[in-house]
Amino acid sequence: MIHFSFSEKIKLVYLALTYYVRHIKQKITLLYILRWRKAKTLPNTIIHQPDDFHISDPTIAEDIYDGHISLAGLSFNIGANSPFQVVPPNQDWYEKLISFGWLRHFKALDSPIALLQAKALFIDWLYNKNFHNRNNWRAAVTAKRLIALLSFHSIMVDEDGEISSHVYFKAIDRHIQILIRTYKHAKYSQDKLEVAIALCFAQNCLDTNYTSRYIDNHFEAMLADQLNQQILPDGGHISRNPDILLEIMLNLIPLKSSYTAQKLPVPVALQNAIDRIIPVLHFFCHPDGNFIQFNGAGPTDWAAFLSVFDAEGEGLNPPTQAPHSGYYRLYAPNLQITIDAGAMPEAQFSTSAHAGPLAIEIFTSGQRMVVNCGAAPKHDYNWFTTTRSTAAHSTLSIDNESTAIIKLPNWLSNLIGNQIFHGHSKRPVTIGKTPIGPKVSASHDGYIRAFGLIHQREITLNEDGSLITGIDNLSPANPNATPAEHPLPFDIRFHLHPNVETQSSRDGHSILITLPNQDVWQFVSTFTSFRLEDSIYLGEGQEKKKTSQIVISGTVEDYAEVKWQFRKI
Repeated sequence: MIHFSFSEKIKLVYLALTYYVRHIKQKITLLYILRWRKAKTLPNTIIHQPDDFHISDPTIAEDIYDGHISLAGLSFNIGANSPFQVVPPNQDWYEKLISFGWLRHFKALDSPIALLQAKALFIDWLYNKNFHNRNNWRAAVTAKRLIALLSFHSIMVDEDGEISSHVYFKAIDRHIQILIRTYKHAKYSQDKLEVAIALCFAQNCLDTNYTSRYIDNHFEAMLADQLNQQILPDGGHISRNPDILLEIMLNLIPLKSSYTAQKLPVPVALQNAIDRIIPVLHFFCHPDGNFIQFNGAGPTDWAAFLSVFDAEGEGLNPPTQAPHSGYYRLYAPNLQITIDAGAMPEAQFSTSAHAGPLAIEIFTSGQRMVVNCGAAPKHDYNWFTTTRSTAAHSTLSIDNESTAIIKLPNWLSNLIGNQIFHGHSKRPVTIGKTPIGPKVSASHDGYIRAFGLIHQREITLNEDGSLITGIDNLSPANPNATPAEHPLPFDIRFHLHPNVETQSSRDGHSILITLPNQDVWQFVSTFTSFRLEDSIYLGEGQEKKKTSQIVISGTVEDYAEVKWQFRKI
């Protein structure tokens, strides 16, 4: 098991203290802006209302009106109570609520009663007793809410009703001033990019009298700085999570439109980021339109995905590999294999990352065959942690241990989030051709700290896509190291999609996998100790679907390498 050393524990305490100090600074900022600061001048008009590329659903607004609020994958019945006064079911649900993205559903419903309800909910939040609570003003939440208030201004302001221009623009000004002051205190993470995006929206959407006098910060420079740091050369996000990348694009495209609508030059960094992201988003998709299930990616919002490509996807030329993001792919007719051969993201970007180095997914004939277990929401903490483990991925694990520390003490995770420590680092990856077909070879060092071993995986695909050959090898990082006192057990897992059927052959030497289209694949291995076991799949939402996994087991002492094959029959 991986443990923290004494010196590392000291560093963690220091890290926790820095986060605590940041929280104190944020509280002081909130006290100043929300209670003491008197705005000298407020915005007086919206000169551009941002487009919204998220998908709206009027039935969701109807449900909210009836007291059923579905957010973050959870439906919560508040009855006739205010959603801001009840005890929320979990933090994810509450953050979605106070981000106000649900206003888009009320705009889509577009009925007088719905619009009155939307305004009433905003007023209810504005004057509720928890308004000054720090959780309402976390950097990312505040940024999302500012973008929502700007995007749905037309349904919010009613001079004859409760929300006058003064009330609305006072709220807008508060958001801007808080974001300006908290940007420098926000942790280096996706939060800072969201803050920079929100401030650029404000700069482009509010009247110039206000922005020229009271928004004198270099918002475009802040945006460029964050885009250059967080968007990798191949277009991926530094977190390596495709879902986060799509969410970023849903803001970058309307931000670009806010420049063109004002006949302002689009910042170079913004256009470059969009140009890099669009192709790799396509790479991250399987042919069925869903994202690969690595590092926190869940079911793809297909409608949102299409809206992005309708806006910016013309002339798309997706890459065949994403080396900076750490994802590689082998191709054959009607088959593709994706392997995660990248490093663990930096700790502050690892809150959704998984410990699944060298995990694979196999897609064939329009169907996912080999998968990873998917991602659970953070509020379902036990499953959230389980799906991040190495054993929840189609890769090798030793002694049922993960390749990184994925579970922190509660006091620490409450301060710094669900960061991962001691993850694997970047190692060379080779993509090449053999007489049989394409081959990928990669390794990771995630087990050096605990066991002194390096895991290497080599996968070869024949030209017509009917034969997949793999070799897994464990070797000592230090050839002169003393062997372990006890044999180390290992397992190589291949989690299978719930839609496939499996059965062991009569002789017990192979496993047959039948796809929905009745294609049949046979799995064999040089190790006779392999079997079918139960597994769980969360790749299609929060529903936990029962499925199967193939497990090859052995011990390191009797193990040089394990060869395995998937053969179409």
